[in-house]
Amino acid sequence: MNPGRALLRWQLIAIPVLPLWLLIGYGIFGGGAGGFFLLFLSSAVLFVFQAVIAGLTRIRPRVRERRALGGWDAAALVVWHLALIGLGFFGATGIPFGVTSVVLGLGVFWLTVWELAREWRDRVSGTVAEASAAQRPTRRPGDDGDVIIVHEGGR
Repeated sequence: MNPGRALLRWQLIAIPVLPLWLLIGYGIFGGGAGGFFLLFLSSAVLFVFQAVIAGLTRIRPRVRERRALGGWDAAALVVWHLALIGLGFFGATGIPFGVTSVVLGLGVFWLTVWELAREWRDRVSGTVAEASAAQRPTRRPGDDGDVIIVHEGGR
């Protein structure tokens, strides 16, 4: 299977799995009940955020045509999800993984928005170019276009 296709599928699976991993990881490796409420809210935000990114990714024309993620999307998604998985271990590296996860998440979001805008711009400019080419009249060589000939002279 194509890695881009597998990651496109994983992106949907990760929407509930990664927030759930954070909750389970906090229960196993984390601390007390005080931070659980904040983590629960953060997991809900992560769930929605991943759903938005998956939606923006899936409406892109090239992703729909190929049914796979591109290279930049795949790399960014893998790094971000690995940071989220690392965060779920809640050890001494919890804060760096948390900050990295937030920064990478925002980066993935803006990369997705930028790719979407670029693809739509390319698609619109291509459609406009095709429409203007179709409206141009085709002329044969030596044809000057519309010429009106007026003959002078008597009857």
